[in-house]
Amino acid sequence: MSADMDEVLAEVKGGKVWPLYLLWGEEFLVRKGADELVKTLVPDASMGLNLAVLDAASPREVAQELATLPLFPGRKVVLVRDPEFLAPKKGKGDALAKARDAWKAGKRKEGARRLLALAGRAGWGVDQLDPRVPGAPSVEQWKDELNVDLAEADLSFLQEAAAFCRDERISAPEGDASALLELLQKGVPPGHALVLAATDVDSRSPLLKFAQDKGRLFERKVAARHKDLDLSEISREFLAPFKKKLGPGALEGLKERIGGNIRLLQSELEKLAVYAEGPTIEAQHVALLVHHAREEEFFELTEALQKRELRDALSYAEDAMGQGTHALQLLGAVASIVRSLLENHAWLEKYAGGQPPRTGRDVEARILPKLEAELKATKRKTPNAWALAFGMQAAARYERRELLNALVACADADLALKSSASGKLVIERLLWTVCTRA
Repeated sequence: MSADMDEVLAEVKGGKVWPLYLLWGEEFLVRKGADELVKTLVPDASMGLNLAVLDAASPREVAQELATLPLFPGRKVVLVRDPEFLAPKKGKGDALAKARDAWKAGKRKEGARRLLALAGRAGWGVDQLDPRVPGAPSVEQWKDELNVDLAEADLSFLQEAAAFCRDERISAPEGDASALLELLQKGVPPGHALVLAATDVDSRSPLLKFAQDKGRLFERKVAARHKDLDLSEISREFLAPFKKKLGPGALEGLKERIGGNIRLLQSELEKLAVYAEGPTIEAQHVALLVHHAREEEFFELTEALQKRELRDALSYAEDAMGQGTHALQLLGAVASIVRSLLENHAWLEKYAGGQPPRTGRDVEARILPKLEAELKATKRKTPNAWALAFGMQAAARYERRELLNALVACADADLALKSSASGKLVIERLLWTVCTRA
């Protein structure tokens, strides 16, 4: 049974500290909850001395840190983010993402250890990481054993990481949780606490059962399918500091515009709370202020493609698949964005002579009077002038033939994905085709 964070924070403030706090589920909610819990356990004044943050650590290393007394008396907290020893063999989304992100950020030792821990789930060691080595696991084996779709860039990462591990003599972190479990069962020093923040947890892990029985367990899961998504509890939590609530229809409007993007939900709710003068955020406030992010499913991806920023598009796609988004969902988003760009491009040529408007007023003066007749004939709503200005500016960055080629690339990607090709690789190729100038 999942614990209530407010009750647990009250326990901590009252002096009750449990040896293990395990938070798992949606990444943003888990990180937010873990940060709040840690700040309550270890006040800012002593955080630098009594808080240890471990990344890519083995259970034995975590146990050693948890058993070590702090430099000064008081509580000691050990925080472990995305512990590999808790993850199931076949994780959700891109299981390689954490290792790759650490490596790209210059944290090569952490990236290498995370990679070795991941490979260890399939029984592979450091000698099998380099894809050029005879007998190394194939792309198909990575998919079958670990649910990892290797892209071309990943093959280079594996090669570099394997060489780094050999040169630095880095071995795989021990995945056996017995040392840590033994310490927890025996009893940690008074006032010491372990906080584990994970996006995915193996249901058979003994640490999960320990958290349920003798610690505190927090589940912050969010439904993957839009029709199953319930944002009511999360919205109340985000609005509590503002002492405001959502009125009739407001929650439904947010869900339709934002979907399951929890980080964006918090940002929009804070904006709405400041805007609404009374205690209630009404549906019309949502309609006025919240961008329809689900219109093309992924707002950040839309912005990246509109600006032809390949790096940003690839980064977003990687993060989205790491959170469990299927490649077909991303393909649908890209196709929708391309169709919108193509329509704006046609309007730009037809009603603006190829000269993109600079402002909403420019649209109202030059374009809308002509465009409205076309839209009325097809019973479509007239778009917001400023939105149309931005859309036409984005379309002007492309030539018509480039957008038509992008639509063909979407069709090819659809066929490839339905033929069991690597989802990650297909999406990367598609984004490269769309963003790169022909």
